[in-house]
Amino acid sequence: MSSKTPMALEVDKSKDADTHGEELAFENYLKARGLKFTSARRLLLRAIFQVHDHFTAEQLLDRLRKSGVAASKATVYRTLAVMLACDLLELHDFGEGSRYYEHTFGHAHHDHLFCVNCKTIKEFRDDRIEKLQLGVAKRLGFDLMAHTLKMYGLCSRCRRDPNVKPRQAPLALHRG
Repeated sequence: MSSKTPMALEVDKSKDADTHGEELAFENYLKARGLKFTSARRLLLRAIFQVHDHFTAEQLLDRLRKSGVAASKATVYRTLAVMLACDLLELHDFGEGSRYYEHTFGHAHHDHLFCVNCKTIKEFRDDRIEKLQLGVAKRLGFDLMAHTLKMYGLCSRCRRDPNVKPRQAPLALHRG
């Protein structure tokens, strides 16, 4: 490979230029549907956008409780659903029983590596992979609108740990 070939880069969303437009986008979305932008929804939105990680609804509830915010499980789940519909969040299922959310508003597209042992999630972008996917879609007559790429394995820390036995990938995955 030449030195001009772009390589995969780990994504660090915390370094993106935050526009802080998520609050306005959410408020406009709610208003257009006759829904209220309650103080609970505002607190949840801010808590989610303060941290640039993947989280489950339970982890979000724990984070809120530790910071002194009282939010019911029902409010959290309902608000997450509305935020998904508003395209502020994406939902990821890595095949191990948990549903992970991440805020994507204001961030560039990226793909994921998932450690099947410790559940570490690494975000990356590789323009070569993006170009290949577009080429496949074009050759098969598709106008690509969206895609996700999730790769499963063991992170470097788990590979070095003698107590970690290689596991099979989640059953839903094809290992060909």
